[in-house]
Amino acid sequence: MKYFTHTVMIMGVISALNTTAYANEPQNSAIRVLIDDQGTPYIHKDDAFDPWQIAPLPYYQKTVAASGGYFHYRPSSESSPGYAYNEGATFAVGEYGMVFRYQNDTWQHVFGCLGAADVSTYSPKHAYCVTQTGDLKKFNLVAEKFGGNYGIPNKRIVKIDVNETGAVWAITDDNELYQRNNGNWHQININCPQTCTLKDVAVGSGEVYVTAHIFKNTRGSQQVYKLNGDELEKFGHFYNIDVDRDNTIWAISYDSKTLHYKRPGMIDFVEEQRVNHATVVDIGG
Repeated sequence: MKYFTHTVMIMGVISALNTTAYANEPQNSAIRVLIDDQGTPYIHKDDAFDPWQIAPLPYYQKTVAASGGYFHYRPSSESSPGYAYNEGATFAVGEYGMVFRYQNDTWQHVFGCLGAADVSTYSPKHAYCVTQTGDLKKFNLVAEKFGGNYGIPNKRIVKIDVNETGAVWAITDDNELYQRNNGNWHQININCPQTCTLKDVAVGSGEVYVTAHIFKNTRGSQQVYKLNGDELEKFGHFYNIDVDRDNTIWAISYDSKTLHYKRPGMIDFVEEQRVNHATVVDIGG
């Protein structure tokens, strides 16, 4: 019996070691960027156990918008070699209207979107920026810069988000919501009266979330809503929201400005503990 007990104990230790090793291996993972109340960006990869890393833009200019990319990993096997790489779809916009791309652990200036106001990516193939004049430009993988004009005729875009199919969702300065599919823009009917102001949009996991000021509901404070048909239904008690490529929902608490997440299959949101008490105002998944 003693030898049996020792054997079980040894097997348990080996199992624990194997589990720990597996947990520390890289994984396919979304890369997120949060912005704190000082305009400082933090970057994090979901399979990492370390805290979110402060990654200030060049010259320590404030960050006004950001969007995360993806880390791809496949271990080696007998049939195929492994690989691990950051696809380079993490972008940020600085306070002076310059766009930066995060590569080789540093922010690099990207040309072609002078006077940028917002950026959103799903992959390097589906990366867009919005200028302060409301034009929409797409990232060119070959030239490694933004170009073209994909905006809405006679409209000024102010905020965008890109979903898993590469479709662009956009909010215009006249309080309208649009979707771009196969090169064509379509207005999305939304019940947003004069007391409602659309501020941001996030799409993912089959849902559309809108950040808005609705006076009758919140006396004008910014809150998150889920689009149900043409109605905006209040979603939790959040200040802002985003959905990453793993369909994890990231939301900022309205009261505490702390970051919370809800992975697929989870019932409730959980506070992210690896942010080191940053006051979060924006999140790009």
